[in-house]
Amino acid sequence: MKLLACSGGPDSMALLDMEWKKGTELFVCHVNYRKRPTAQRDEDIVRDYCLKHGIAMAVLYPHYETGNFQAWARDVRYEFFCRQARKQGIGTVLTAHQQDDLLETFVFQKERRMLCDWYGLKYRTKRQDLIIERPLLGWRKQDLEDYCRRNQVPFGIDESNLTDAYARNRIRHGMKEEERPVLLREISLANRRLLAKQRRAACFFADHPSADLFSQEDGPALLETWIWQQTGNHLSGRQTRELFRQLQKNCVCELQEWFIERHDDRLMAASKPLAAIQTCEIQTPEELRRLPMVDNTARLPETDPVQRLSVQPEDFPLTIRSPRPGDGMEMRFGWKKLSRFFIDRHISRLERSRWYVVVNRAGKVIYVPGWGCDRHHFAGGQTFCFRQFSPATVHDKIKNVTFKEKQV
Repeated sequence: MKLLACSGGPDSMALLDMEWKKGTELFVCHVNYRKRPTAQRDEDIVRDYCLKHGIAMAVLYPHYETGNFQAWARDVRYEFFCRQARKQGIGTVLTAHQQDDLLETFVFQKERRMLCDWYGLKYRTKRQDLIIERPLLGWRKQDLEDYCRRNQVPFGIDESNLTDAYARNRIRHGMKEEERPVLLREISLANRRLLAKQRRAACFFADHPSADLFSQEDGPALLETWIWQQTGNHLSGRQTRELFRQLQKNCVCELQEWFIERHDDRLMAASKPLAAIQTCEIQTPEELRRLPMVDNTARLPETDPVQRLSVQPEDFPLTIRSPRPGDGMEMRFGWKKLSRFFIDRHISRLERSRWYVVVNRAGKVIYVPGWGCDRHHFAGGQTFCFRQFSPATVHDKIKNVTFKEKQV
């Protein structure tokens, strides 16, 4: 079964008729914004067709308040499609975007000098967990109107499309017939270049440390692609050049809702805000044994990346928390700061924000992953084996502990 978004216009009614004639099992969604006098007419066209052909249908009547209507309407309808698709157990949504929409989108992108994941419209994309398909991108709008008339498929004309009130309408009405093949070739060329750039970046980062891009002639282009892959954001040429300059040495840069860090031969990205580990208070050895990173179910081979911590009853309650300024441990050779451990092990600042320490009742740090335990907790009492995880995995495992937790 597929979900079909149908407005009642010639494009979506032609698609509905085509899919029904192919025998596609359909569930139709219609959004009535009740913004035009003819909105009810369009809903009735869709409803009558679905009733006539035994197609299930759902209608949404959203309430608009303020802001950009076009952006709001797009978000509302796609959220509605996703919600209905999940409810019906459907994985694919069909929309009736056609060649005119493809060309308008590309001209819109060009006018605003937009950096895009794709120029024009893609035949298939994803939104949340749904596949969005656009089967009509090879059809002109006039061809779809002609289809409806030949096949006696009713449709309504949205009169708001006849004005130049919206940028897309202005682009559509100003487009000349001879421009169409030129624009289609331009779209094809732009997307081939985009794919080549993405392939170049994929091959480069597969074979090199990420920071090697700073020695490449096309380093800024590689950086812009890497930023997009990590964050989903595109940078302007000016922003890319400035970030490229800053990342020539180890540093942390703020980029919109992200932190970008250069640490030796690595580049890392972390979204803001950096989530602090929830402080977990552990009252008993049984609770400690239940931690996801503790393994006491079997004797572990000596070659396993495991560190051991021995605790006495007087150590409880233990606390797991994020590192704090001044933290350190008493080692056999004397006191050592945690900050020194991070420096010696070349641990980046973003990774440090997701580290953790184990503190005993006296407030002393007695265990740090990757470092081990202090000199008083090598032997005696009950011994626990801590597997080593990446900092991000450790962070997530601690964050999801379900027993007694205290928010920092």
